[in-house]
Amino acid sequence: MSGAMFSTDVIVLLAIATVGLIAARAVGLAPIVAYLVAGVLTGPGVLGWVAHTPAVDQLADVGVALLLFGVGVEFSLARMRRTIGRMLVSGTLQVGLTFAASAGAFAAFGTPWPTAVLIGFLLALSSTAVVFKLYDEAGEIESPHGLVAGGILLFQDLALVPMALLVPALGRAEIRTGAAVTALVEATLAVGALLFLARAVLPRVLALVARARTPELFPLAAIVLALGTARAATALGLSLPLGAFFAGLALSGSPYAHQVFAELVPLRDAFVAIFFTSVGMLLDPAILATEPALLGGIVALVALKGLVVVAVLALLWRSLRIAVLVGCALAQIGEFSFVLAREGAAAGIFPVAYEQAFLGGAIVTIAATPFLVRLSYRLAELASAAPPPEVPPQLADHVMLIGYGVTGQAVGRVLHDTRIPFVAVDLLADVVQHAQREGLPVRFGDASRRGTLKSLGVERARAAVVATGDPAATRRIVSLIRQSNPRARILARAHRVHEVAELEQLGADEAIPAEFETSIELLVRLLRALGVPRHVVRVQESLLRLGHYQALRGVGATPDLLVQARKLIMGGILETAQVMDGCAAAGRTLAELDLRRRTGATVLSVVRNEQPLPTPDGPTRLEPGDLIVLYGPHEAIDRALDLFEPRDAGVAHET
Repeated sequence: MSGAMFSTDVIVLLAIATVGLIAARAVGLAPIVAYLVAGVLTGPGVLGWVAHTPAVDQLADVGVALLLFGVGVEFSLARMRRTIGRMLVSGTLQVGLTFAASAGAFAAFGTPWPTAVLIGFLLALSSTAVVFKLYDEAGEIESPHGLVAGGILLFQDLALVPMALLVPALGRAEIRTGAAVTALVEATLAVGALLFLARAVLPRVLALVARARTPELFPLAAIVLALGTARAATALGLSLPLGAFFAGLALSGSPYAHQVFAELVPLRDAFVAIFFTSVGMLLDPAILATEPALLGGIVALVALKGLVVVAVLALLWRSLRIAVLVGCALAQIGEFSFVLAREGAAAGIFPVAYEQAFLGGAIVTIAATPFLVRLSYRLAELASAAPPPEVPPQLADHVMLIGYGVTGQAVGRVLHDTRIPFVAVDLLADVVQHAQREGLPVRFGDASRRGTLKSLGVERARAAVVATGDPAATRRIVSLIRQSNPRARILARAHRVHEVAELEQLGADEAIPAEFETSIELLVRLLRALGVPRHVVRVQESLLRLGHYQALRGVGATPDLLVQARKLIMGGILETAQVMDGCAAAGRTLAELDLRRRTGATVLSVVRNEQPLPTPDGPTRLEPGDLIVLYGPHEAIDRALDLFEPRDAGVAHET
């Protein structure tokens, strides 16, 4: 093949992928769909603008290798350990049942067993790229259903490895169970050898490259390591994509792994576009039109996979809401199924008609996923309507914690240590079990259901903290709490600042956007590190929160904001402080402290054992646990508070 033809094919293919991506973005389709549809339209089966040449296949192979290399690099063994229980159970049931149903259905209609098994493999996998992109855009990666979906997708990524090892064995004419097992054992030994060599060599090579302090060297080394290791895998009898995956996995624990991945991302995106566009070129609508039953069967089995997910999760998680959300999100054919399909075609077990039906089904189901995800929210609302059969406990004047993730656990431990009664609820069974083993009042349940909130004593609650990772569920929960208890103080975590106003309209007293609270905390710590007085830092912190974080949103200060600033800085304020163990004030009298002279603040009252002391004066000796009511200018209060904090709290004290 001439160099000119090679250049023309590649340039045209990339141009087609670019145009397709722009068009898909305009109508809200996933990039994978854009590449597939662009390949179909411009390939030999429709317009014939680009031929499916060996050069295109070689570049597509590079795209697959880089795609799987990235998966290996980002594969978190620590995360797998945290989710191993639910990942194994949910993933095994989903993959196993989907595989059995798909392979069994095709075999029942006369499909040869090797082809039926391959189809079972293909349909058992879902698209990590599509699902994670949709959840990331909605801010739901850390939501309960996002974590559950992530666990299942992680298991599918792991399941890809034995599937890919077995596909070549399926293509042998004399295949028997013993032969397949032998092939799997041989491949496993090859994987072990590759991982050992990669772990021993690759991190050391990267360390030498990093010490060279030559920026241009790192991208070259990244390409050589990724593709070189993948190519070496073929010498051990493994496929190029699998070799790339294990190369990435070998580097996943290295401190240089993510820099390697960052160097390869632009190349990966370009070559992945070539891969999926070239896959789309394989689809011939004329052939597909002759096999509508095959296409319909594949789409139906993908829908069945969604129902399998719903059934498995409803059984294991006892939450129909999570089951519906995840079931709809995973009802498509995954990008790694294309890798297996190519392996199957090379092994001679994937006839043209089946390949065409698979490609058509993949395009249809991936394109439908964004719409299914939107529909799932409405279905989940219906699923949450029925109350659970739990008997409401007698709780009163307590705090409800909705969501027991990182935020909920931090709040819960403080409430527990300060002996403030609370009850928490979460949808992650392992989180609930761990908290219960610690003796904490955490229950399993779906707080977006009115019955669950009733079982938490919502009508008698003093306050509620809504810290779920699901924006839609947060809105519904806030609304239900406010309807059930007009007096409770509701604090809700907003995922983005534009959600604040809506949550307040639904009944939240305060909605705290996580994205800006992180910015505020960074700013506060920076100002303190730079030696800015603490009272000035507090004023700045308060101003940022006024007006729904206008300063951080790029909105100019209003006259009201400036008035509030003057009040905060100039006006006298009331503040309550607790005498803590180890502070400068503990065990000393008010006369010894002489707060008014030293700080400018006045002691108005001292509360001990929930009773105010009569006319506290100079001889009154402060004890740990006393509450002190202070009055004075902001600067004076700030100086006085230092005396009531432990000496090891990391701040300077006046003594």
